[in-house]
Amino acid sequence: MSALGALALCTGCGPSLATTAMNAMQGCIDVRNPAFVRGDGEQALAIPLPVAVDLLASRTAYKFGLRLYQQAAAEAETQAELTCALELGSRLKSDDTREWIGTFTRHPNAPVANLAKRLMNLQ
Repeated sequence: MSALGALALCTGCGPSLATTAMNAMQGCIDVRNPAFVRGDGEQALAIPLPVAVDLLASRTAYKFGLRLYQQAAAEAETQAELTCALELGSRLKSDDTREWIGTFTRHPNAPVANLAKRLMNLQ
């Protein structure tokens, strides 16, 4: 199941935090996936997220939002899905977030590990 599929399972109750998280993920993936597909992971991560995606992500900066992004990361099938979940989930400044992001600082994929290190510095 893809990361978006995992989030979609949580959206059955209408507009909610899960729907907002799913929309943020989709917006992030839409922007960054083409560069990942070309093999340009670092370049993909340098692309700024649209203001609308940032706004959606800020609306999910709660513990439940973090759990949704953790689930999306666990179910991620692509680098774009994984890195979007990490970046969007990092909006919640907490020990739980820092611990979760820290687990990716030694990821075997350099762009993922580098993003996790950058996000750790922002926590």
